[in-house]
Amino acid sequence: MNRFSTRIVVLFALVATFPVALTGIVWLGVSHWGAGTGTAEAEMARTQLRELDAQRKAAVSRLCRDDLAVDTLLDERARERPSELDYDRLFRGSMQAAGLQALWVLDSLSGEVIATGHRHKVLGNEGAQLTRQARSAGDRAYVVTLGDQEHQRFLVRSCSIARGGAHVTLIAGHRFSDLRRLDPRQLVITGEASKRDEVVMELVDAEGVPRGAVVWRPRFDRRGPPLLLWIACVAVLALGLALMFGGYLNRWLQSSVDELTAAATRVGRGDFDTTLRDGPRGAFPATATAFNRMTRDLRDAREQLRQTERIAAWQDIAKSLAHELKNPLSPIRLSIETLRKARERSHDDFDTLFDESTKTILQEVERLRNIVDEFSRFARLPAPKLETTDLRDVVKQAASLHAKGEAPVTANLPGEPVEAFVDADQITQVLHNLVQNARDAAREAHPAGGGTVGLALQKKAGTITIRVEDNGAGIPADQAEAIFEPYYTRKEGGTGLGLAITQRIVTEHGGRIDVESRAGRTVFTVVLPHA
Repeated sequence: MNRFSTRIVVLFALVATFPVALTGIVWLGVSHWGAGTGTAEAEMARTQLRELDAQRKAAVSRLCRDDLAVDTLLDERARERPSELDYDRLFRGSMQAAGLQALWVLDSLSGEVIATGHRHKVLGNEGAQLTRQARSAGDRAYVVTLGDQEHQRFLVRSCSIARGGAHVTLIAGHRFSDLRRLDPRQLVITGEASKRDEVVMELVDAEGVPRGAVVWRPRFDRRGPPLLLWIACVAVLALGLALMFGGYLNRWLQSSVDELTAAATRVGRGDFDTTLRDGPRGAFPATATAFNRMTRDLRDAREQLRQTERIAAWQDIAKSLAHELKNPLSPIRLSIETLRKARERSHDDFDTLFDESTKTILQEVERLRNIVDEFSRFARLPAPKLETTDLRDVVKQAASLHAKGEAPVTANLPGEPVEAFVDADQITQVLHNLVQNARDAAREAHPAGGGTVGLALQKKAGTITIRVEDNGAGIPADQAEAIFEPYYTRKEGGTGLGLAITQRIVTEHGGRIDVESRAGRTVFTVVLPHA
């Protein structure tokens, strides 16, 4: 594992472990904080429920012993007189005065509901059931269930009174919901207590059968900070650390990636002397070392290739040059032999033959001089001096130089700059050679006029294209590949080096030149890399 991998693993381990460890510490601390007060609060709730039961017992006993409404009711029922009082209102006042939430007044013999102090309506045979439950429970507190909702379940006590032949049963108590008001978040009424619950009060029915329990369910102390707040703080801290680490890692990696990208771009442009820092401070030292080795190998390979290409090129040029030099030598030799024979025979037309032969010799000598001059320019072509150039200016200049004449040149240029890393003078020479050839082809195909030449500059993804199009006769398909060879020409008096020089310049700029031709249309396309 290298230095970069080790650093990444260690940093991610620290970032991932710290929030988890902190969350565990917070969890344990808050859990211990909440659990420490559990027993004391449960005992406090137990005491409060016992006091509430004592209050309920005393209130029921007082109602049975000394309550004016109860005494009046017993007197009326013993004398069998019709009731003229609103006993529901009277017993509601007695219930509220005693601090109770439910009160039933029943006939002990028939189970008739005589009055209620609360608003719950007893339906059907519930009155008889309540009477039986009161007889079974005696003096014990018990559970009365009249529905599934918490407000329909009660913890009550009861008492029975007999006077003058009248028998009345009183049942009074509190709703379950009122029991939990002591601590609604931690007091829970449940059918079965769990292991972590602490039973505060057992709940039994009139027969003494357990029907549940009031339990204190330990939670975190509400006086302490909520767990969600702690978790939120830990999450924010973890997010901050992750962002901080991500920013550092991004800057560290981005700088190395940018350096690698810039170096690769320079190599792509032919600068094989580019190297990367391969020390331990870089993000990719092994990659940098391999990159430097690659550029060194590319330099060596390029030098070997150049030497091989140079030898092969000079061999081809020597063959072509020897062939081109032989062509003018033949008429020179023939002219000289003709003069010698005419002199030996004392030919009468010697002066005329002398004039014609010397003209031929001078013409062929001039041709030889042109071949040598063109070859000298081809051999001494300097290396391109690359700089960022807006090719619109180069194309515009080339079009303006050939705008007039029998085959005028028109240019189609984009509105935005088209920059390339080129030698402006050499690219101008390329366009001059291509435009001049296009004009010659257009004039030859349209001697009466009508020849046209078009120049177009276009920027595509990663490349720049320059198109030179003419409406000449076209290039035969069997000759399209030979036109870039040195000393190949189809024009009278041409040297055959123009397109060879053009191709060499474009190649040394890292580009290429393509040709597409058919009858009536020829297009040369120069493709260069984008700046």
